[in-house]
Amino acid sequence: MTMDNELTNLLPSERQHSLSRDYILRLIVVVTWLLTIITCVAATLLLPTYVLLAANSDAKEMRLANIKSTISSADEMAFATRLTRLSNNMAILTELANAPSASAIVRTVLAVARPGITLSGLNYTPIAKSPGTLILSGTSATRAALRNYQLALEGVPLVRSAALPISAYAKETNITFAITLTFAP
Repeated sequence: MTMDNELTNLLPSERQHSLSRDYILRLIVVVTWLLTIITCVAATLLLPTYVLLAANSDAKEMRLANIKSTISSADEMAFATRLTRLSNNMAILTELANAPSASAIVRTVLAVARPGITLSGLNYTPIAKSPGTLILSGTSATRAALRNYQLALEGVPLVRSAALPISAYAKETNITFAITLTFAP
């Protein structure tokens, strides 16, 4: 006779299901407790690492803020200096944009007919917020040619006055002169 090592469950089937459910429930409870204990141990072991990283992060943020404040103060000073220079340049450029150009003034004056007049030089001096003055120097063949040229210059719309010293009329011919033109704003 041979004996089998087979286990036979003699419990009724309801009781077998009940034992099986109790066994699974106990197994779930034990696994849950083990996972909870492992999680708590891991969290406890990670706590010092978290504290160290948080302290390092705060220190680096403070250092970054310090560097930013240092850079921004230096940059703000450079920016303010540059902004002042640019504002000054803008004011100068605005004045130049509104002022008539020296080349336009000289072209207008040189376009005036000058029979008997030979120009030998001109000197343009701009004055702030006005077109300035232009001194024309040269030689006139006759006194009448010089007077006609002065009157023609006074007729130019840009010219407010054409001043010629009375001493220029002292000679009859080959008169050297210097007419000072003042321009209207």
